Amino acid sequence: MWRLLPPPLRGRATLPEEKPRAEPSEARGGSTPLLGLEPACIAAFLLHALPPSQSLFRGVSRVAPPLPQVQREAAPAQSLSNEAEVQVHDEQARRLVSACSDVVGARVAAGARDVSLSGGVDSAVLCALAARHAPGRVRAWSMEVHFADETERRNARTVARLTGVELVDVPIPDAVLPDLFEPTVIATETPLLNARVIASFAFYAAARLLGASVMLSGAGADEVLRGNPDAMASAATRIDEDRKLARTVLRPLVDNLGDPRDPMPWSLADRESSEEVRHAAWVLRELVLPPELRGARTHRLTVHTPYLDTRFANVALSLPESSLSREGVGKWLFRQGVRGLVPDEVRLARKTPRYGHTALSSPMRARWLELYRAWLSPSRLEPLEVIDPEAALALLEYSTHIEPDAPEASAVDRLLMRLCSLAMLHAHAARGSSCPES
Repeated sequence: MWRLLPPPLRGRATLPEEKPRAEPSEARGGSTPLLGLEPACIAAFLLHALPPSQSLFRGVSRVAPPLPQVQREAAPAQSLSNEAEVQVHDEQARRLVSACSDVVGARVAAGARDVSLSGGVDSAVLCALAARHAPGRVRAWSMEVHFADETERRNARTVARLTGVELVDVPIPDAVLPDLFEPTVIATETPLLNARVIASFAFYAAARLLGASVMLSGAGADEVLRGNPDAMASAATRIDEDRKLARTVLRPLVDNLGDPRDPMPWSLADRESSEEVRHAAWVLRELVLPPELRGARTHRLTVHTPYLDTRFANVALSLPESSLSREGVGKWLFRQGVRGLVPDEVRLARKTPRYGHTALSSPMRARWLELYRAWLSPSRLEPLEVIDPEAALALLEYSTHIEPDAPEASAVDRLLMRLCSLAMLHAHAARGSSCPES
């Protein structure tokens, strides 16, 4: 299959050429506007301090969509009998699943016949509902990559068999991921932090090649259903790690490097919405939706996210928090509502967030480090203006001695991949490409 893909998706990526730094045209007296990334925004981005209205790209602003103003219902009164409480939860679950079914039914009626099936409860429910609305006409798509969860892959096969849908398994060889690094960055127009985004890019390319054109994805379910109750605390820890490490590679003269007590990035958004909603919006905007939507669009494949449809999301966001998660288990009410729709081993499986390492844990570690070293060269980092090339290369050298399961490994690899991504985006945008982040 990979031999059939166009050259950028099957050929070995070439390393960037070493070129002397070009002086901006305005500094030479020219009138051509500066292109590429805005240095101040690069620093803010690495410190998780870039406002939603600002972009990495020079002269480009972002218009953030309005956030939901939905208020959660009060929890059932403690004076309710057990039977009455069960009835309340059953009615809430019925509303939730009914809303999901309506959204999926509308998408299927409009032509969606393919479902991305990871094997988790979110994608399993979409697959089961799509199969109900279009019996015998739905295909499920699963990705086979070295960091995929084997239990979820087994569950995907089970769901496909029980719902009677065709399962298309797409193998993503480890060898293709480094070569797709740059094409994925350019397609998603955002810095990457792990190889999972690249695998998704390859997955959508293969699915389009094999005939998919409109696909349903479970993206966004965690954010609107409290799938990971500790997500905000985990994100805060990760952000603190990123900020501390980023300061080691930013030039000392960069203004406003921030303070360890800086607020979380989602606090920069509309304060009229709850912190929960602002956090969810930040996760979706910065981490989830670019690879799901922009990456797929590159291959002329449209991805729909039913869990983010307002007809479903507004129902989920109005439910009491106590109904959505219990005793550390996320999506509690949703899991109750889909009894009989998906197998219990899928319905009750706990969510385990995964941020696949790249260079430090990949079987292609040597190739990843080769790419990192090329993109972290002084000729590629100097044009960014705010990155100290010597510090970046020192961090890269340090990473070659870290064990993949070391506590600091994930943060180091996230920063190295983001630095390479920034260099790629700048090199591409500086060539005068079409409007970024369109």
